Amino acid sequence: MSEPVGEPLELTAWMYHYVRDPGDAAEAGSGIPGLPVARFAEQLDEMARHNHMVSWPEVRAAVMAGKPLPPDATLLTFDDGMRDHYLNVFPLLKARGLSGLFFVLARPPDAGLVLGHKIHYLLAIMGPEELRAAVLARLSPEEQKQFAQAEAHYRARYDPSTVAGATDLLKFVLQRELSAPAEAVLSSLIAQHLGDEAALAAGYYLTPAQTREMTAGGMHFGGHSTSHPWFDFISAEQQASEIAASAAWLAGIEPGPWAFAYPYGGLSPRAPALLAQSGFAAAFTTHTRLRHTDPFYIGRLDGEELDAVKSGGERYA
Repeated sequence: MSEPVGEPLELTAWMYHYVRDPGDAAEAGSGIPGLPVARFAEQLDEMARHNHMVSWPEVRAAVMAGKPLPPDATLLTFDDGMRDHYLNVFPLLKARGLSGLFFVLARPPDAGLVLGHKIHYLLAIMGPEELRAAVLARLSPEEQKQFAQAEAHYRARYDPSTVAGATDLLKFVLQRELSAPAEAVLSSLIAQHLGDEAALAAGYYLTPAQTREMTAGGMHFGGHSTSHPWFDFISAEQQASEIAASAAWLAGIEPGPWAFAYPYGGLSPRAPALLAQSGFAAAFTTHTRLRHTDPFYIGRLDGEELDAVKSGGERYA
């Protein structure tokens, strides 16, 4: 565990991924749903009326120097470094004089999609049942056995009789036990159904020019690994490599110390020390909490999930 802050940090941190409307430049015909842009703008205005909106440097000062945050301090965070954040989020924040903390993947835009985002694209066009069948058909007998064992293990957590349960169950299996073979299998399905994966990724993730413009416009960036793995499922050596890649990437964007967001919110007791060694001052999880006693386990609330029923959308994470 890392060193606790002197006093509990009182902070409401909001987390977002996709902020898009069907058919807009961010969605780009992918079929991947997100929080409607107009509703996101409404959320911003509601928060600004009732809370003190703070930036990453203010949170960093509170974590590192004990500088108190204002009452009802609220931080906006955005994961994965997607084009939504430049096209739809950045203009709304800038127009309101607000700052966001964007957790980006340490990879060039044309390096291809990380595993989780391959799944998002394929789920949007195939659905969980068809995608599951297509993956199984491309696995070896031994991998199929491993798939069945992992699926049985996670079935207690996710009910496959519902679309949401079947989706989460399939994602969990592919992102963890089957992650190694799934990389190639899903890339082959991307090529078959969607075309050139590198070109797809180049338009999906933020470009260096967009990142520079956002930095100049008052936004801040944090680390989110390079391949987006579950940190509780990979070795200490792999964690160190993922964290070091993020630090090297961020060094070309803005001065540290930086913040980090655990991919999928997967926590590992080894991670805080590795993060501190690489120049990170804090890390964010997907656990819901408002009082934080450890700077490397800061919880967040999900802004997309808040409106899932209202918007009729489905959250992809």
